[in-house]
Amino acid sequence: MSKYTSTGTLLCFLLSATLARAQSGASITGTVKDPQGQPVPAATLTLFSSTGAAGNATTSDSSGAYRFEGLPEGVYLLRAAAPGFALFLAEDIHLNAGAAETRQVALQVAGVREQVVVTASGTPQLPEHVSKATTVIDQADADVRDASALSDLVALAPGVRVQQLGGPGAFTTIQIRGLRTEDTAVLVDGLRLRDASATQADASGLIEDLLFTDANQVEVMRGSGSSLYGTNAIGGVINVITEEGGGRTRGSLLFEGGSLGAFRGRAQLSGGFRNGRIEYSLGVAQTDVTSGLGGDAPFRNVSTQGRITFHLSPKLRLTARLYGADSFSKVLGEPDLIGSPSGFGIVNAVPLSPSLVKLYENGTPLSQLNTGNATFIPAPDDPDSTRDARFGTAALILNGQASSAFDYSASYQLVSDGRRYGNGPAGVDYQPGSSTRSLYDGRIQTADGQFHYRLGGFNLLSGGYEFETETYANDNTQQFLPGATNAVNVTQRSNSVFVQDQMRFFGDRLQISGAFRAQFFALDSPVFTPLASAPYQGIAFPSPPPAYTGDSSAAYFLSQSGTKLRAHVGRGYRAPSLFERFGDGFDPVYGYTVYGDPRLKPEHSTGIDFGADQTLLRGRLKVSATHFYTWLENVINFDTSGLINPATDPYGRYIGYLNTQGGISRGIETSAAVAPTRSLKVNAAYTYVNAIERTPIVADVLQTFVIPKNQFSLLVTEQATKRLLLTFDTLASSSYLAPVYGDVVTQTYRFNGIHKVNVGVSYRVPLGEYRAIRFFARADNIFNQTYFESGFLTPGRTASGGLQFEF
Repeated sequence: MSKYTSTGTLLCFLLSATLARAQSGASITGTVKDPQGQPVPAATLTLFSSTGAAGNATTSDSSGAYRFEGLPEGVYLLRAAAPGFALFLAEDIHLNAGAAETRQVALQVAGVREQVVVTASGTPQLPEHVSKATTVIDQADADVRDASALSDLVALAPGVRVQQLGGPGAFTTIQIRGLRTEDTAVLVDGLRLRDASATQADASGLIEDLLFTDANQVEVMRGSGSSLYGTNAIGGVINVITEEGGGRTRGSLLFEGGSLGAFRGRAQLSGGFRNGRIEYSLGVAQTDVTSGLGGDAPFRNVSTQGRITFHLSPKLRLTARLYGADSFSKVLGEPDLIGSPSGFGIVNAVPLSPSLVKLYENGTPLSQLNTGNATFIPAPDDPDSTRDARFGTAALILNGQASSAFDYSASYQLVSDGRRYGNGPAGVDYQPGSSTRSLYDGRIQTADGQFHYRLGGFNLLSGGYEFETETYANDNTQQFLPGATNAVNVTQRSNSVFVQDQMRFFGDRLQISGAFRAQFFALDSPVFTPLASAPYQGIAFPSPPPAYTGDSSAAYFLSQSGTKLRAHVGRGYRAPSLFERFGDGFDPVYGYTVYGDPRLKPEHSTGIDFGADQTLLRGRLKVSATHFYTWLENVINFDTSGLINPATDPYGRYIGYLNTQGGISRGIETSAAVAPTRSLKVNAAYTYVNAIERTPIVADVLQTFVIPKNQFSLLVTEQATKRLLLTFDTLASSSYLAPVYGDVVTQTYRFNGIHKVNVGVSYRVPLGEYRAIRFFARADNIFNQTYFESGFLTPGRTASGGLQFEF
């Protein structure tokens, strides 16, 4: 027997023994009923501790009964959900040690869906207590819109701009409130998900691979969140919360096919055993696009997500969580300029016709084509350019309770990712040789400890410490040039401390919170291959400047009128990536070209927003409006305009990264959710953004790229019968500016905005008390609008359909 088998056997024995010794603790029981007083089986109930984000979950049985056992004393919040009913929320459930509490759940049919919010403060909150602008999207919302990717799921949220450069599997970005891609932090269960090998070490290298595989909900918090979640949380935070599991064994199988040669499959399973002492959930999803946009853009993605929780005792819980994906896609070439642009001014984006693009791809020189009034070449086909990527994130989280007022947690997370780019001699884009290979690998390990201490009934104090180590590695090869191989490996470490205080006054009507975070950095010396003439050798690196952030928010709820007033101010930051500090290019003739600067300071921002939420018509109508203003005080840009002087730069650079002035983004977010009848639900959002730079990015253009000033979304669902559900959604935006890169100059183009209309239908057939089969179909862009995202053609009219078996 191997030592690994022996260790595993011992661990399982100790775990089983610990579970067997677990004490009973307190309990909550009750029955879930509909408005007519009939029991509701298969309802999902989640119990949150008011001092921690993790929850216990279970399901109601055939008689509607539910039970939570082995609970420590404390204050709890209960959520109950069932298809076709409004969400049930109950707070301030006080449990004494060993007590048996009864709480009946009465579900209502009509009303706007509300959700428990975790991301805004790091602890569970009811909607009326949340002081930051937050949108919650759950599994039911994903099913309604047949959304399989994270980017699809958040696209209709206020203040969110999603850009996909082509069809399925193409590079995708998510921007919040007119800020940059790197200003959006992506979390999984409250822990950062970043790609250390990306240029800005954000999540942008992972977005197109993030499938909604086994998530319970996604929370989109707009505004600074760096005091709680650290780097990149300048514009906002997207938190993917994994399904908790628990309750009876349940799951689903989904199969779908459609346009572009697309097939999607997903299997989900969750439940619990040993009287709820072990809870689990698991999901596996696969997307295969065999033809793709233009008939030759394949994409494949296999994703796994799941978690298992061991209730070691009423006061101690251990959770293991996994999320990963493996993908392959073909990469299009870059759009190109037509004519002799100067780089100054703004050019209307007029694409070269598809027939001429085909001739251009087949080798006809542009000079021999009658381009007419076209001003750019859409992204051409590159038949041998590919992207092979994978990522995995695993976490261990220990939650404990020292007393009814003091909770603590400790966690360890590993994020490992790799991308492999290959490109051969075919295609019209510039090829430095017969073929190239580029490897990018990143690894981030984070250890975190936190506490939550309740001072009396109105004050919750939180704090903690975080240690993180981050490694970036890159290996490039040009196969036709001997010696044209170079690699770099570099590591950065950081230590962070943070504290937050949440206060309640006037019978919980007034909520005030304040937070502070400090992060300190240390760099290791980079390792370059080949070593001869390698940069940064023999240089002692001083510790990079620390990053300090603060955050304060307040909300006041007027229960009689259903009005909530809120305000939030926060200072955000982004730590320089390892590429920005040590990035380089290599040529076997000319040697290294250095881009990075180890002296870079963290980016900083100040954001403020204030607004109001109003509930009317007995919960059938909720409207919200927010004014926001964000000032990027200090940013990192890649300079090619001569600001860097090689005579005075310590690394001899003439282009590269440096700290420069930032910009501002301000605007208004509005949203409305209304349930005029029991069967009809309408959600709408409108965002106005005016974002400008203090220093022009291209020539004389100050307007921030890729951000339309106006964006509107609408989602309408009609439950026509108990079985038949109809959906309609649309996304429309005004024009925006984006660069197109030529061989010598970069030109700013004005691209038309999006106007997509999508429809769907779903028919659910019950097969028993818990089993059902759901047939669904969806058509996207039904008016077949042709539009380009920054010069990349996007899909026209598409359709898909499938079925889901639920048990």
